[in-house]
Amino acid sequence: MNKTSENLTDGSILKHLFRLAVPITFGYMLQNAFNTVDMIFVGRLGPAAISAVGVSGDLLRLVGIFSLGISTGAGIMVAQYLGARNFAQAGHVAMQAIILAFMFAIGIGIIGYPLAEFGIRILRIDEPDVIQLGTTYMHIILVGISTMFLSMTLGSIFRAGGDAVTPMFVLVFSTFINIVLDPLLIFGLWGFPKLGVAGSAYATLIGRGIGVLILLYLCWRDRAPISFRHVQYRPDLVEMLDIFRLGIYSSMQGFWRHVSRLGFLWVIGPYGKFAVAAYTLCMRLRILAMNPGFGVANAVAPVVGQNLGARNIERAEKTTRIGNLLGTSLMTAIGIIFLLFPQMFLKVFTDDVEVIQIGKVFLQCLSLTFGFIAFSLVLGKALNGAGDTLSPMLITLAAQMGVGLGLVILLSNFLGIIGIWIGIALSNVVQGSVMWLWYRTGKWKTINVIKKGR
Repeated sequence: MNKTSENLTDGSILKHLFRLAVPITFGYMLQNAFNTVDMIFVGRLGPAAISAVGVSGDLLRLVGIFSLGISTGAGIMVAQYLGARNFAQAGHVAMQAIILAFMFAIGIGIIGYPLAEFGIRILRIDEPDVIQLGTTYMHIILVGISTMFLSMTLGSIFRAGGDAVTPMFVLVFSTFINIVLDPLLIFGLWGFPKLGVAGSAYATLIGRGIGVLILLYLCWRDRAPISFRHVQYRPDLVEMLDIFRLGIYSSMQGFWRHVSRLGFLWVIGPYGKFAVAAYTLCMRLRILAMNPGFGVANAVAPVVGQNLGARNIERAEKTTRIGNLLGTSLMTAIGIIFLLFPQMFLKVFTDDVEVIQIGKVFLQCLSLTFGFIAFSLVLGKALNGAGDTLSPMLITLAAQMGVGLGLVILLSNFLGIIGIWIGIALSNVVQGSVMWLWYRTGKWKTINVIKKGR
């Protein structure tokens, strides 16, 4: 185990969770800052630009769900092998995950590039300016989508070894690059070309790409939880299949979540670009509010994984209980703030009165369900850390596609746009409640990830 690794199988659980959750939360805030900073600058270009980047972002997250699966599968296996003190195999798994992530990214870029405009039109977006701007944005991101895949995979590998600080500092630097480049490329300051929406895409790719290069360098210089110096660089299809097998359900969980969001957009689209812009901004604010929940959830996963690798089930259970309390408390507090001051947060992105009025109601509906979102995040990651990636996927499918999208379509016919907001909120309540009920069955304790003899 390298010097940046952390043994999570003994010592104070609360201390481990805080040590991991604080930098992970900050890291997620920075990762989302890529999109948030873009949206603040893009918002100055008008509702069409906001809608274009928002719709494109949802489509890109849909095609990027494989990165979630690969990073989750790699994180589970690396954490459990480190917990079992099999460091050589942990490094081998990490390298195969990197190769797999790069291969998938290239394939998705080749397939997705010619389908970009079709993806926007299928959501019933018919404003020519939104379609043109969104297609341009997607084309640029798809060319460099490997930066997203590699960034997520490397971050998961570092966290699996108990090092959440290094990815955080790398994200600080990457975000700084993004923030500097955004106004230069969007508005053409200081002699740079004025690229508009395309400039935000280039800024994001450059910042993220620099971060990936730094993390790879650290792995080859033995300054990461695992080392790439003595691993096998050629593809190991058996190991890749193991990573993919564990991660495929996390990919599908992300897939159904994003399909449901595209379904929401399909229903919202006919209400016009102001409604689409309001939905886009509120979903961005929702993601920002979820950062502490993401931080705690992703801290729980490696602690559960390493302890199950060491066969310490009781400690894994205690970790989940503490993490769930932390995540729920933090996100409920944030929900109360959003409920009381929705317009203040929306005005950060836009000064359009109609967008703010529509978004205010949606944000207040969402804020009431933040505690249930925390349940879903923390318990879902605890199940993932144990190797149960199927159950969270099925729960997400039922809650988001069955309950959420079904209610959105139904209620919009009776209540109009307010029915859409209520349907989305209720899907969060269902998902969090069912995730808790499944975790309570305890079936996750019987899953075996580590292969004997390796």
